[in-house]
Amino acid sequence: MSPIHRLLLPLGIVATILLIGTIGYVMIEGWAWFDSLYMTVITLATIGYGEVKPLTLAGRWFTIGLIVVGVGVFGFLIANIVQAVVEAGIATAIGRRKVFKDISQLENHFILCGAGRVGLRIVDELASKGVDFVVIEHDDSVAERLLTQGHLVLIGDATDEKVLEGARAQYAQTLITAASSDAENVYITLTARGLNPDIYIVARANDQAAERQLMRAGANKVVSPVLIGSHRMAQAALSPAVADFLESTTKTEELGLNFEQIHIGGDSPLNGVKLKDSGIRSEHNAMVVAITTGEGERVFNPNGDQILRAGDLLIAIGTRAGLAKLVEIASRQQRKKG
Repeated sequence: MSPIHRLLLPLGIVATILLIGTIGYVMIEGWAWFDSLYMTVITLATIGYGEVKPLTLAGRWFTIGLIVVGVGVFGFLIANIVQAVVEAGIATAIGRRKVFKDISQLENHFILCGAGRVGLRIVDELASKGVDFVVIEHDDSVAERLLTQGHLVLIGDATDEKVLEGARAQYAQTLITAASSDAENVYITLTARGLNPDIYIVARANDQAAERQLMRAGANKVVSPVLIGSHRMAQAALSPAVADFLESTTKTEELGLNFEQIHIGGDSPLNGVKLKDSGIRSEHNAMVVAITTGEGERVFNPNGDQILRAGDLLIAIGTRAGLAKLVEIASRQQRKKG
């Protein structure tokens, strides 16, 4: 039984006894309802203010019984409150140990530095994709809220190398630095790149000068929310239909669709097959919208005669189940190596 349910039972018993005591005094002594309730409360609380009015013999016997029952119930209530508080503390401590144990076992995971307005949206996106990730946040209240939601969180400064090591940056696949300060993002990028030369880093920038600094610091991709937001607003004013279409492509989850990047491995049955013969559309209910070849050439809206080769990166849109199956088939070589 949970601590809350353990408290509800004795509280319900107390309320019942209050009701019984009030009704008893009304029926036995003929008192007013408020006088009867008052007498019941001071009797159960053993305050000893004295009788509201002189009691009859039957009323005194009733009061004795009320005192005996009340003392037992209040003792039971206090014991349950103490037990609930102790159990909650133990659960919190065990939960914290489990969080750190889980973080210590992460590999090929995502790290998010900063859970402000931008970071919290990223948390939702990562959670919706079902990937393993840990959040580094220095604000205790924000961190506690994320912990209660079941996310892995390290409370600390992401610019501290020890904190990044605690998040296992050495073994992470991707790091997203979304701190509000460009200087922090640059320092986090430099530190993470030093810990893991192969990690993919996505960094937030507030101005163009910071974009250049972040790229020099080792970021693979720099995103400016200000630049993207201003561009979207201008486009919404100048070309509303285009803006609506682009916005709909970012809300594929609502349509039951997802975008996915798919690497073709050397042992994949897709290697050397024409796109029209691959079964991607017919068997996996997905559509390839772009291909980056192994040589780095980008092909948008590829035709059916495009030959898929090992090392190609496909950008596809489709159902979650279809894309998952497609990823499994395309990356067989990668899975064998792992």
